[in-house]
Amino acid sequence: MTMRLLTTPLALGSLILSSLPLTVAAPAMAAEVEGPAITWEVSLWGNRRGFTEGVEALAAYLAEKTDGNFQLSLQYGGVLSDPTENIDGIQIGAFEMATVCSFYHPGKLPVSTGLNLALLPLPTLESQYRTYAEYLRHPAVAAEWATWNAVPVMSVLMPNYEVMGRGEPPMDLAAWQGLRINASGGHAALMQALGAVSTTIPAPDLYSSMERGALDAIVYPYTYAFTAYSLQELSTWVTDSWNLGTVHCALAANADAYAALPQQYRDLIDEAIPAAYAHQIEAYSEVDATNEADFEARGLVRVPMPDDVRSALEAAVTPSWQAWVADMDSRGYPGQELLDLILTSAAAATAQ
Repeated sequence: MTMRLLTTPLALGSLILSSLPLTVAAPAMAAEVEGPAITWEVSLWGNRRGFTEGVEALAAYLAEKTDGNFQLSLQYGGVLSDPTENIDGIQIGAFEMATVCSFYHPGKLPVSTGLNLALLPLPTLESQYRTYAEYLRHPAVAAEWATWNAVPVMSVLMPNYEVMGRGEPPMDLAAWQGLRINASGGHAALMQALGAVSTTIPAPDLYSSMERGALDAIVYPYTYAFTAYSLQELSTWVTDSWNLGTVHCALAANADAYAALPQQYRDLIDEAIPAAYAHQIEAYSEVDATNEADFEARGLVRVPMPDDVRSALEAAVTPSWQAWVADMDSRGYPGQELLDLILTSAAAATAQ
């Protein structure tokens, strides 16, 4: 399998990140941005990994520029909230910030699920965050988050998805029939088109579900998400460059807490975001190199995409997009307008 290389981080972000104290506290110095001492609790799940590196970089940047006066206290392991309930915790102010993924609760953030559609033309992480930013500015999307007293501060990037599983590698369409696969958003429709049975299980429960045989395979961001939950330890095969698309998560803030921040702190968050994205992209690139070597050492069988599987997936994409549009229309949202915004923003972002 050819190692997928992510594009080089933004030059500005790289220059900024070269001075970020991500692991070792820097000596006290005069703050570049003056302000009161504020600490925000941030609800995260799992351990520190590629998925959370953008949040880590944001926290480091804010602490450095304010000489520790503006702190994000990153709480891992779901100690503040289950990942499926982070949006509820944000709404009631149980914590000031959290990672929120719409596929965990599509009924609460239906408009945001448009970014979870399968096979969207977002080939790079840079094209992702530019497209996401445009979409989150749409009035219908902004109003949806406001309903939950939440402000999406930045997106949490995830690479394109692949499938990893255990048992006999599924080398043709017939072999996918009846496989029990964890898949979210538009990926569930793709797996169903192959004849698999899809379900959505919170990330911390995936390992045990596969270990006891409740799952045969998992559709997840490649490569970091599989190793973040040690799924390669149980697996025997992984799809080879299927690039199934990705899903969207956001680092969101409680709207009241965000509004109460001094203006200079809100400006500092905006200033930090490009560097945070650049750090996350670079982190993914480094993790991929390590993980690819590990997969090879474990002897995971690479599953290419045969013609019959490709045809089944391509036939399922447009209907799944249109089904989402119809669902949005039925809820009173401009479904086609929202889908067109995603596609035109993706084309513009990819051309940059």
